[in-house]
Formats: sequence, C-alpha cells, structure tokens
Amino acid sequence: MVKLAEAYFNGKKVKPIWSEGKFSFEDKNTKFTFSESAKKQLFWDMGGIIKNRPSIYTLPSNPENEIFVDSGLIWGEDIIDLILADRGKVVLPLRNLQGFNELDDALNFADDIVIGIDWSDKIEASHVDFRIDIVDLLHQLIKRDQLTIMLYSLSGDYPYIPAGTSSNLEIYLAYLSNNSTQPSWASEVFIFE
Repeated sequence: MVKLAEAYFNGKKVKPIWSEGKFSFEDKNTKFTFSESAKKQLFWDMGGIIKNRPSIYTLPSNPENEIFVDSGLIWGEDIIDLILADRGKVVLPLRNLQGFNELDDALNFADDIVIGIDWSDKIEASHVDFRIDIVDLLHQLIKRDQLTIMLYSLSGDYPYIPAGTSSNLEIYLAYLSNNSTQPSWASEVFIFE
C-alpha cells in the first residue's frame, strides 16, 4: 500500500525535485498542516535539506502515529538535536555525511534511527565511502546494526537488492516521482504529493 510523503519549507507545502544533481522544490502555494489521519507518514524538511536550516518544530512533538522525519542533517552529531525534539523517527541521510567515521560518530548518539539513501541510477552522496554498490553499502549498514533503511528514489528508478540482503532489513522506498511500483524488498512505499 502506498503511504503519504510530504515536504515543507517556511510553513508551506512543497514538492521536492531532484535535478542536475541537487534538490530544489516547487511551491504548492498551500499552508503546511500536519494531519494525524495517516498511520505512517514521511516528512522532508526542505529548509534543512537545501539550506541546513531545519524547522523541525513545524511538526508536533511526540506524535501518536509512526512518522519518519528527514531534516537533511549535514553533520552526524546534529542527530542529537532531532532526537531530543521528539518529532518522530529520525532519518539520518547519508547524502552529506563525511564517510563511515562520521556515520559511526552519529550512531553513538542514537540506536533507533532510519538510514536514508538517495538513489538515482546510483547512490547519490557527497562522500566516496557511500558511493559504492548498493548491496555493499547495505552490508556495511548491517555490520553497524542499522537495519531500517529509507531509500529515496530521486528519478523513479530503484536498485536491485537480492533477497539474501533484503531479508535482513526493513527497507522503505520513497518516490519523488509519481511511480508507485513496490519491489519485493520494499516493506512500504511512500510518494511525495
């Protein structure tokens, strides 16, 4: 079943866009309001993702439903601020981290997080540590006891992940496009509206 994913910027709903190797967004000219109707939701804080200025307090604290929040962390140690804000399950995106050492430092602060991986036709990340084969990266994450993954399909594609690897993980797939195909390895699919 397809779940709702929403992005916001400065109190407004936006549609995230991946183009020419970077994120931008289309303003939907609608005020962002949090709805508790969905059992599971994914939120992108575009101020954090694009400008490193997250506005995490746009979301309610201690939500009743399962909420995933990607605020575009630039530095691993910033994860503690998001955990303390208690706005939902924190997604730690690999896109800006400076390699496995910084990931390991961030993991020292948290044990119940989701690892975010950006995917076009390859892994999109600023550090070479993460720009490896998807299966190799997933095995590195399994070694670090990180078993919940949010894979962001930036262009509508998704990678091949063998059953032997995916059976050890809970992998969510989030599309920026209108695709809603659910590969066999995906626990659930999110689509940005």
